[in-house]
Amino acid sequence: MENEPYGIQYSMVIPVFNSEKTLRELVQRIVTTMQPLTDAFEIILVDDCSKDGSWGVLQDLRKTDTRIKIIHLIKNSGQHNALVCGLYYATGKYVIILDDDLQNPPEEIPKLIEKIGEGYLVVYGKYIDKKHGTMKKGLGSIYHRAFHRILDVPEDLSLSNFIIMSSEVRNNILKIKSSFTFINGLISKVVPPEKMANVDVIHESRTVGRSNYSSLRHFKLLLNLLINYSSFPLVSIGILGAVTSILSIGYGLYLIGNKLLNPDFGVEGWISLMVAVTLLGGVTLMSIAVVGEYLRRILTEITYEQPYMIGEMEL
Repeated sequence: MENEPYGIQYSMVIPVFNSEKTLRELVQRIVTTMQPLTDAFEIILVDDCSKDGSWGVLQDLRKTDTRIKIIHLIKNSGQHNALVCGLYYATGKYVIILDDDLQNPPEEIPKLIEKIGEGYLVVYGKYIDKKHGTMKKGLGSIYHRAFHRILDVPEDLSLSNFIIMSSEVRNNILKIKSSFTFINGLISKVVPPEKMANVDVIHESRTVGRSNYSSLRHFKLLLNLLINYSSFPLVSIGILGAVTSILSIGYGLYLIGNKLLNPDFGVEGWISLMVAVTLLGGVTLMSIAVVGEYLRRILTEITYEQPYMIGEMEL
């Protein structure tokens, strides 16, 4: 879907999951923020098969403002797949991504707009003070350092879910076909680091509900990044295999040398056999596990598994 000519200036894309209590306030604050800037904006809300009354709220909101587009996914596909679905139907010159829980204040959107006007392709909101618990902040810091290494983006660039991007970036993202979607990973593939920037924004405390991202979900996301956006596991297993082979050969030469110098050295055959079985067997099993995971994901890709399935929508 092409975006030109741009009748819409800004498209807000918001994945929704179990947020019936925040949606009305979120939309009202977006409209209040955007109205003084331009009337040429749209709000695209993608309901990721919520279990509460979110879809009913979205339908009510749609009736009050035709700038609101709503999409209901027939099954839960995950936040990032819901985002990609919303990007597909965004028609604005710029696309703004924010969460549905009001922790990304809509009042901060003008800061993103002003910064991208300086010639950047993508601008991330950098939270001045994250309103998370101590444990979640610590885990988040570890995960984000890993994300930077895997995605090969500068350490001083803070990644977040509060983003503005140009339509060109949006179009290039949609050309990448993957069943394992991570929006920042897709951005890193199509935008050079010098065309990304940060702007300081407020991060508000969660007032309703709780985060849908547990430590387990963060770990699964990190695993997806390692497998789909880097060759780190393959390189690591290759290095481990090489080091283990060198150590095994060295230990074998040591045993042979000692046996030649001292015929009574060790129990005949047992030490060398156990070392060979333990080291080589362990490396073999780890190698099979890594290769098996790659093969599983390759199979998923070639069978064209849909990243999301739409049930209803009003555009």
